[in-house]
Amino acid sequence: MTDARFSAAWFGLVASALIVNFANSAVAQSGEYESPPSFSAGQVLPPQLQQGPYHKIVGPVRNDGFLNNYRMSTTFGEYEVVGTDLLKIRVHETRAASKLAEKSAGGQVLKSAGRTAAKPLKTGKGLITKPGETVKGAVRGVGRFFGRVGAGMDAKDPQREGLIGSLTGAGETKRRLAYQLGVDPYTRYPPLNEELSRLSTAGALGGTAAGVGLAFVPGGAGVAISVGGQTENLRSLLRDKTAAELEQLGRAELTAIGVPPATIDRYYRNQFMTPTDKTIIVGALKALGNVQNRSLYVSRAAHASSQRVAFSLRRRIVLTSAYHKKVQPIQSFVAMGDVPMVQTASGVVGIFPVDYLTWTRQFADMARAANKQKRAVAGTAPVEFWITGKASGRTTKELKRIGWRLVENAGERLGS
Repeated sequence: MTDARFSAAWFGLVASALIVNFANSAVAQSGEYESPPSFSAGQVLPPQLQQGPYHKIVGPVRNDGFLNNYRMSTTFGEYEVVGTDLLKIRVHETRAASKLAEKSAGGQVLKSAGRTAAKPLKTGKGLITKPGETVKGAVRGVGRFFGRVGAGMDAKDPQREGLIGSLTGAGETKRRLAYQLGVDPYTRYPPLNEELSRLSTAGALGGTAAGVGLAFVPGGAGVAISVGGQTENLRSLLRDKTAAELEQLGRAELTAIGVPPATIDRYYRNQFMTPTDKTIIVGALKALGNVQNRSLYVSRAAHASSQRVAFSLRRRIVLTSAYHKKVQPIQSFVAMGDVPMVQTASGVVGIFPVDYLTWTRQFADMARAANKQKRAVAGTAPVEFWITGKASGRTTKELKRIGWRLVENAGERLGS
C-alpha cells in the first residue's frame, strides 16, 4: 500500500521528465545544489486536509524536490500519498469509503440483495400483462449489451469491463454510484474500490439503487476534473460509458486531431493510466480546439511509466487547458528536451503540478537541458515556468539567471 522509496515523477512526466528515487537524490555537499526540505503538516496543509473524521496526516511531510510525500492514517490503515493534488482526492475518497462501509455494516446491502428473488416473477408478469412493452424493452437491452460487448472485444485498455460485469450490470451500477458520490469509478485507492464493488454488486443483483441516501458528497471533488465547461460532460461519460466505450470515443477524438494510430494504440494499452486518466486527457486536449501538435502530449502520456506519472500528466493537461481559456491562447505544444511545453504569442510556457520546488541537481540539469533545447524550438522567446505551489529562493534566483520567469501558486490563478 505504501512505497517508502518513492520515485518522484517530476513535471508530470512520462518520459516527460526524470523520475527520481528520493533515497538516491542526495545532492552535492558543496553548496552548489539544495537538499529537499521536510515540513510539518501544519506548515503546508489547511486544517481540513491535516485531519478529519476518517483521516489524519502523521509524521513529517518530506518533499522530494517537487512534490510533498504524505503519510495518511485512515480508518482502513496507513497510505502514502504523493502530492497535495492527490491528497485532496484521497481525503475525499476516504470519507466516501468510510460512509459506504457504514452502510454495508448496517445490513442495507443484504436487504437490497434479498429482493433479487422477486425480480423474475415481476418480469414474468410483465410478459403476460404488457407483452409488447416487455419485449421491446428486452430488445433494447440486448442491443445495448451486444454493442458494449463489441466495444469490449475491440478495446485495448487493460481495465476494460469484462463480460461478467456487463452481463450482471454490476459495472454500470458501480459507475453510477461513483457519480452520485462524486468519486472516480476507476479509483486505485483500495478502500474505496472495494467498498464500491461490494455495494454495487448487491445493488445490481437486487435491482435497487444502492446509492439511495448516499449522496453526501456533492460534485466531483473525488475525481478532480476541471476542464472548462466540459467538467460535467466528462463526469457523465464516466458514469454512462464502459471503459471500452470510452476508448472507442477517445480513439475517434485522437484520430481527429491527427494522432498517429500507433500512438493511439500505445496510449490505450498503457497499464498505468486509468480509463479516467485517459478520458480526462482526451477531453482536455479536445477543449484546446485548434492548438497544434497535440499528438506530442499524447505520445508522452502513452509512455507513462508509473501511476504517479500518469496522474501528474493528467493534472498538467487540465492546468494547461485552464491557462488556454483564462490567461492566453496556446498556439502549439513544443518539446523542450523530453518535456512538452506550450508556445503562445508571447513565448514558451511550462505549467506543472509542484508542491515545493528546490534547486536539486536533477532539476538543475533538467532546466539547463530544456533551456538549450528552447533556443532551437523558440529562439529568444521568453520562458514562463508556472507551478501550482512554491519554490525556494535559490530556485527562483537560478531560473532568473537562465532567463526563466517563475510564476508560483498557479493553481489558484487557473482555478484548477
